[in-house]
Amino acid sequence: MAGAAAESGRELWTFAGSRDPSAPRLAYGYGPGSLRELRAREFSRLAGTVYLDHAGATLFSQSQLESFTSDLMENTYGNPHSQNISSKLTHDTVEQVRYRILAHFHTTAEDYTVIFTAGSTAALKLVAEAFPWVSQGPESSGSRFCYLTDSHTSVVGMRNVTMAINVISTPVRPEDLWSAEERSASASNPDCQLPHLFCYPAQSNFSGVRYPLSWIEEVKSGRLHPVSTPGKWFVLLDAASYVSTSPLDLSAHQADFVPISFYKIFGFPTGLGALLVHNRAAPLLRKTYFGGGTASAYLAGEDFYIPRQSVAQRFEDGTISFLDVIALKHGFDTLERLTGGMENIKQHTFTLAQYTYVALSSLQYPNGAPVVRIYSDSEFSSPEVQGPIINFNVLDDKGNIIGYSQVDKMASLYNIHLRTGCFCNTGACQRHLGISNEMVRKHFQVTRWPVGNQGLLYDRSWMVVNHNGVCLSQKQEPRLCLIQPFIDLRQRIMVIKAKGMEPIEVPLEENSERTQIRQSRVCADRVSTYDCGEKISSWLSTFFGRPCHLIKQSSNSQRNAKKKHGKDQLPGTMATLSLVNEAQYLLINTSSILELHRQLNTSDENGKEELFSLKDLSLRFRANIIINGKRAFEEEKWDEISIGSLRFQVLGPCHRCQMICIDQQTGQRNQHVFQKLSESRETKVNFGMYLMHASLDLSSPCFLSVGSQVLPVLKENVEGHDLPASEKHQDVTS
Repeated sequence: MAGAAAESGRELWTFAGSRDPSAPRLAYGYGPGSLRELRAREFSRLAGTVYLDHAGATLFSQSQLESFTSDLMENTYGNPHSQNISSKLTHDTVEQVRYRILAHFHTTAEDYTVIFTAGSTAALKLVAEAFPWVSQGPESSGSRFCYLTDSHTSVVGMRNVTMAINVISTPVRPEDLWSAEERSASASNPDCQLPHLFCYPAQSNFSGVRYPLSWIEEVKSGRLHPVSTPGKWFVLLDAASYVSTSPLDLSAHQADFVPISFYKIFGFPTGLGALLVHNRAAPLLRKTYFGGGTASAYLAGEDFYIPRQSVAQRFEDGTISFLDVIALKHGFDTLERLTGGMENIKQHTFTLAQYTYVALSSLQYPNGAPVVRIYSDSEFSSPEVQGPIINFNVLDDKGNIIGYSQVDKMASLYNIHLRTGCFCNTGACQRHLGISNEMVRKHFQVTRWPVGNQGLLYDRSWMVVNHNGVCLSQKQEPRLCLIQPFIDLRQRIMVIKAKGMEPIEVPLEENSERTQIRQSRVCADRVSTYDCGEKISSWLSTFFGRPCHLIKQSSNSQRNAKKKHGKDQLPGTMATLSLVNEAQYLLINTSSILELHRQLNTSDENGKEELFSLKDLSLRFRANIIINGKRAFEEEKWDEISIGSLRFQVLGPCHRCQMICIDQQTGQRNQHVFQKLSESRETKVNFGMYLMHASLDLSSPCFLSVGSQVLPVLKENVEGHDLPASEKHQDVTS
């Protein structure tokens, strides 16, 4: 890539040449002295390495580590919860570090309290759990949790805490807040004291854009509304990314909560962060759990507990990581000594980022195509609006994106350390790359599913019956296709959705103590089932406009498969069925779908438009295994197939009925598919093949996976039995 760009004849700026020679020296960053000498002395381990993952982890300096190690060797630090001399030394040193942290952020203990945590994520979790939320109810509209969509994963994850207590979460797009700021929102109702929380990052960890710190006061004062809800707004400023390269003045920008991670600032120690809480907000925080050191007094046998008076002591459960806290002192000392302070770091890192931005933007292929696509909300004009983060994709000379893993491998060859992938900020990733919610969901759909002795686990185990207990199919009730069930194996529930209806949950298994077993019939077979309850019955009855029930095959019910097409059951096996018609599995071939699609959509003299989409056709055949075959209808010549490690007998074709005339996305009928299939197949209207487990060892978990290789065995009377291996390979697509 670099070679191709160089051939264009364009030369990159040198770093020195990119700087404004008229600018004062400190406008660049570090003062006089050689940066090369500093690197050789403090970061000699980087020899031959280009480290470009400062946003992921800052690198500690050698003298910082030496100073801390020397401190440990010269002093005895005991547990600060004890009262002896070494413990007193630890306690006093930790308190000095608290003051040092506050001074670093230009504030004092009069305004802020430092609560040590395991990192910024733990600090965010603490706020989510301790904020004085008011649940939504008959007498209150409830609190609101609002967060900028360009937020770290750990901020967005706070919504799961609020969801559990019936507090509404609202994502706010950056552009919406910008427009609200321009509108100069009117003052809020001063009489309403309902507490709300707004979270936003001082610096995006995706693009490096810096959001206005002025939003803190504007939201708190009511001049800027994340949502139009009366109440008292508190602001959490996620400063973890910002403070790694910039000074933060909390005397000027008094956020209520500020989470930070110290390894982002000077690399060591890791696993230690803090929540800076404004003292006006601290009394509102609610503590439930209490751990070692947080209680002034409690009774083991009664509900009696008195918390420690200090806010920090009340929320720092157990013994803090006191040696790591002491290491912070040496981090601050070294940072000041080597760089002169955060303002110099800000200027230095921004100048590097600005140079890199211009250099990357100028890279072109010989045909003039850009080499990179940069995702940014600024032109890297000022460190006030842009931090030193550059997010980009590498393109080929046709403009196609080169996969990040390939870029990472190429960079590694030159010992360049990059951070790759769309990480820790899905909202910003979606906005900049134009990725829809549906695309994300589709990408993370389940790609494998457990197999049981009746087929895919829980597949076709339920059926809807009328008031007489008679099974309803789409022949009688086409709108059955509009009901969408989703199995959640982790929570052991099935979630059922339909347009115009609230989702409803159904347990995957019956309650053996309360379940009443009833007898039902499926394809002339008597099966034991149980009713899934009045709640889902009422839901279905409302949707269909007539009394209905949902029943499920009982776990102790066994329905044996019949022999079909002369197939003999393998020794020692007994295939069993769920509530299917004839077989455990129904397979269709995408090549066969394509052929039918071609026949259905062949233009006539009137030049008709496409009648059916491929997705529409695939859904009509309601298969549970879809493969990418080589040729249309080749599956009808197979005797057995293997999919991954599982073997299946091919029992024969599926004889189709008028249900394939129903559009599975609308419930509307159309006869074209059945008619065309009848014409093209000449005999019976067959499409798809029935499969049964040839043998199944359930002593260990079995799965069918998307992308598995399919190896068919042809029938003995079919020519070309000894096909080349390449002709026998297919892939499971769903």
